[in-house]
Amino acid sequence: MKMKPAAWIRIFPGARKKIFKKGEVMVLEGGSARELFVILSGKVRVEKRIRGRDPLLLARLGPGEILGELSILTGRRRSASAVAEGNVAALLVPSVQVKAMLVGGREVKGRFQEQMMESLARRLVRLLERLPMYQGVFSEPRTAAGLRRAMEKMYANWAI
Repeated sequence: MKMKPAAWIRIFPGARKKIFKKGEVMVLEGGSARELFVILSGKVRVEKRIRGRDPLLLARLGPGEILGELSILTGRRRSASAVAEGNVAALLVPSVQVKAMLVGGREVKGRFQEQMMESLARRLVRLLERLPMYQGVFSEPRTAAGLRRAMEKMYANWAI
């Protein structure tokens, strides 16, 4: 269940607010993860460009949802771009502040939670990296058996 924008503001009281205009790029694919975005109002389109084709729509996000968490959790560059679909108000939380909130302490439960989040983030990034094949940009499975093999490859590491 996503939190309401007011709850996010209480969690990160010192974070700055920013307004993005329609069509403005909020996050650029390949960029470094300097901050987490909490959408306070408006809609955001998350998209990925693959080999010069039109952008592939990955998600639409709205108030109370967050953007940019994968890069912060994995330490990798941004895996997609995010564009304001209209005026968007967002809370910008520095990545160091996000990481400080994620550290669950050195007790067993805290270390487990931290590792669980990082593991899920890495798996999702691997899935996003394979997305071009499943969208037909690379070799598209053309038979039921080919699709089954592709899905097995896609989910091979998820049972670990």
